[in-house]
Amino acid sequence: MKHLMRSNLVLGLWLMVSPFVLVLLNQRVFRLLWEDIILGLGIATFSLCRLSSRSGAALTDGLVGALGLITLINPILYHYFNVRLAAWNNLAVGSVVFILAIYQDRKDSESSR
Repeated sequence: MKHLMRSNLVLGLWLMVSPFVLVLLNQRVFRLLWEDIILGLGIATFSLCRLSSRSGAALTDGLVGALGLITLINPILYHYFNVRLAAWNNLAVGSVVFILAIYQDRKDSESSR
């Protein structure tokens, strides 16, 4: 199951780097995706905490899932669907992080029974 949190760690790192990479394709991306640096840092940090410690698994899974959900709904909250590159990046990364965090939490709760 550690590969799921490693995947979230990699996605968090991508979210931190994506504004700098995607600005090469569209100049408006950085102004829209600046909050992705903060969200990516949170996802990567809590995923790393989850990998290194077994205690507080439900809390870290919940935090990673919440950050993934925020990333998923950012295009809706800030109305930047007209910049498709930014919107699709957030929709894809946010949904995968959110689904992986929920799946990890569910597997942990099943294994503790």
